[in-house]
Amino acid sequence: MEEVTTAKAIDDEGPSKIPSHEVPEIDVPLRETEFGGIRFNAVTSFIGVALLWGFAIYCMATPEEALANLIELRQNVAKHFTWFYIGANPAFTFFLLWITYRYGHIKLGMADEKPEFSDTEYFAMIFSAGVAVGLFFYGVSEPLWHRASHWYVEAGYRSQDEVDQWAIMLTAYHWGLAGWSPYCVVAISSGLASFRFGLPMTVRTSMYTLFGNYTWGWLGDFIDGFSIVATVAGICTSLGLGAIQIIAGFQRLGWFGIKETDDVASLTSANVMVIWVITILATLSVVSGLHTGIKFLAQLGFGIGMMLLVLVFCMEKTHFLLNLMVQTLGNYLQWGIFLLPFWTDAFGQLKDGEGRSPEGASATW
Repeated sequence: MEEVTTAKAIDDEGPSKIPSHEVPEIDVPLRETEFGGIRFNAVTSFIGVALLWGFAIYCMATPEEALANLIELRQNVAKHFTWFYIGANPAFTFFLLWITYRYGHIKLGMADEKPEFSDTEYFAMIFSAGVAVGLFFYGVSEPLWHRASHWYVEAGYRSQDEVDQWAIMLTAYHWGLAGWSPYCVVAISSGLASFRFGLPMTVRTSMYTLFGNYTWGWLGDFIDGFSIVATVAGICTSLGLGAIQIIAGFQRLGWFGIKETDDVASLTSANVMVIWVITILATLSVVSGLHTGIKFLAQLGFGIGMMLLVLVFCMEKTHFLLNLMVQTLGNYLQWGIFLLPFWTDAFGQLKDGEGRSPEGASATW
């Protein structure tokens, strides 16, 4: 049996001409431990659990010291690696555009397989997993925050129309190609390796073409361990933002005895309760499986979001929103593809006495 293992071979033959049985059988010597009917990688699990609990205990035991150290760490990372973080994002974007043009006809699954879900179901689940509560939290607050914090504001001679439009444009940039590109790179690489070539659905699998069989050893264990930490950190951030937004809504409506005049202690307790409820619902969704809980919650959340969108679109000045959408699209195509993705605010990061411009404003980006 002749195996088709390269993208060039797949591209030359065309996905419809490759039989489903022509999948390379790769030996995957992953470490596996079985306990109580559950199989897991002990090394990867230990790395993830140790780092997460160690970080949590450190923050709870010495909150003031942890806050100061984390702020300093973030500042140092921003100072020395802004170029890398900012430059990687457009690199992902243009790489994806090239992948779409060159290999867009290749299925992530086997050539003779039918899609497991409909386009609507896929879109709802991907949208919910990608932006989720963040879009509802920042969809309104982010452009309002940008109105007082970008270069048009700092210049002092721009009109309010220009200030507001640039705030909307910045928000569109953050939730557009720049926001989705890193997700898509990981999804395509791991999805193709897993569904097309039968490799495990783990982050380390995306590194197989780089590290070969080393991927299944200690190197891969560390990759998966750190991916667990990064995933949990991201989920916790979204969960916290969602809890804050829900409590703010309860305060505004006066539900469950939560008032806008409540003290911090009362709000903290309410936030913890909301987080527990969301965590339980999310756990039930995951346990029930992709076809039941996850799909249902994704469609429910996406449907409610669309209802909100339609209500705002119809109850607000519809002609104004249509004008703004067209205008913002033009601004995004002009500035959001080549200028903003590469903007590091290099001169604005200079301090006084280092050649800093009088209009430099590193805190605005």
